[in-house]
Amino acid sequence: MKRLFLLMGIALVLSLCTANYTNAQTPAAKPVAANNKTIAPEKKHNFQEILQLKRNYIKENLSLSEKTAEKFWAIYDKYIESEQTLHANLKKAYDSKKITREMLKDESKMTDEQISFHLSQKMNFKEKMFNLDKRFYNDAKSVLTPRELSKFYHLEQSFKNQCAHKNHDGKNHDAKRPMDPKKAAMKKAPAPKSK
Repeated sequence: MKRLFLLMGIALVLSLCTANYTNAQTPAAKPVAANNKTIAPEKKHNFQEILQLKRNYIKENLSLSEKTAEKFWAIYDKYIESEQTLHANLKKAYDSKKITREMLKDESKMTDEQISFHLSQKMNFKEKMFNLDKRFYNDAKSVLTPRELSKFYHLEQSFKNQCAHKNHDGKNHDAKRPMDPKKAAMKKAPAPKSK
């Protein structure tokens, strides 16, 4: 269930994310640009624009030969299209049972039948996403070197992290916030020794 919410959350974050994420880039990353212009930080983007920003970000920071890039981006585009189809099918399934986003956040608003349906859909979705991710990995590793593939995954995660550090009003949340003192104390406490 956590993975489904995580996947849905990522999709939601990507759809709500602003282009401010360039402020939180790692030093090695290049600024994200669209049509050779830096994206205005205050502009909000729709899901398709976010996907294009993500693609541009990866493309500008993943140095590939022209031949390799052509093969890789064909694989990537097919993956994104398949992922969007999975999400669209999941939404249709939920719509068919009148399950809303609010109901998914608060299961007390669902009937037992809707909860059962949701759990079933969640398992099916996770399995389909795993198979899709595995297929993408196998296709991509036939085109990219291990180092390039690893860098791709790091860039993709970096983009997601930067989007996640933006809240709905576009404020940047520092990734290195101080840890709650109680949690820090628990982390430092030695584990009890067993006899």
